[in-house]
Amino acid sequence: MIKKPKALKKGDTIAIISPAAPSSQADLTKGIAWLESCGYLVKAMPHAHEQFGYMAGTDHERLADLIHALEDPCIDAVLCARGGYGSGRLLPFLPWKRWKDENLPCKLLMGFSDITMLHTAFFQELGWVTYYSPMLTSNLLDDSQDFTRREWLRFLEAETFSDFPVNVHNQDTYECLHTGVSEGVSRGGNLSLLAALCGTPWQPDFNGAVVFIEDWKERYYTLDRQFTQLLQAGVFEGAKGLLFADFSKIDEEAIRPLGKQLAWLCQHLDIPMGYGFSIGHGVQTATLPLGVKIRFDATAGNVSLLESPFPFH
Repeated sequence: MIKKPKALKKGDTIAIISPAAPSSQADLTKGIAWLESCGYLVKAMPHAHEQFGYMAGTDHERLADLIHALEDPCIDAVLCARGGYGSGRLLPFLPWKRWKDENLPCKLLMGFSDITMLHTAFFQELGWVTYYSPMLTSNLLDDSQDFTRREWLRFLEAETFSDFPVNVHNQDTYECLHTGVSEGVSRGGNLSLLAALCGTPWQPDFNGAVVFIEDWKERYYTLDRQFTQLLQAGVFEGAKGLLFADFSKIDEEAIRPLGKQLAWLCQHLDIPMGYGFSIGHGVQTATLPLGVKIRFDATAGNVSLLESPFPFH
């Protein structure tokens, strides 16, 4: 059963957590100041500023912050500071059964990249609608990213979803890989993280989904390996559409252009497919609600929401 978070309004409290890699104190301070200038109250979790090697604190500290932020009734939404690595280490220790038994209210959880682990697990365990969105010290911190900030703020409030369909705006160059129009539940995330979930209790199940995938700093052979793993694990069985979104800092190789490489990887999937959309690690990135019904026009390269990510709209 799908559960939706409440929309935000000015004066609501956004918690900042660091479930993966650390951010500097200076970046966190600057990001929090920007959120406050937008009219939101901000609460940094106790260990959001910690560092433990390549992660933001120990597993216990990061886990405690995530649980606290989701269970505290005074917190209205949860924004991850950045990605990196570490979110997947928390999944076995989250109190899934207790949360189900207590019917934990859905709270807006936002982030991208490594946060793919949390998005996938929270949807498959609890049916939560979450946001694949920019993060505080990754891209919301940059005041030159007007598109990123504007699109994120646009998707926080209920007024955006007063009339449907609601378009997800794109600034990338789009390439159709397989024509057609599909409708389904929005799912997906970072390719390498989705592949890493295979064989775990949170292996993605994209039956009935319009799937988007993004990644960065990969080589053709690593894209091939990870995508092949998803195919051979049966992750795309029953999928309705596939959108390769932003693939940043991936050098085109002599074998073929990147778009042609992606088309080659998914050549056996007979569903609408395309490449090139502003979701992911790009300089400018959109915000995409996960777990809601969307329409993907692969021929035209359009993505639109057919339902609100919030209840009663």
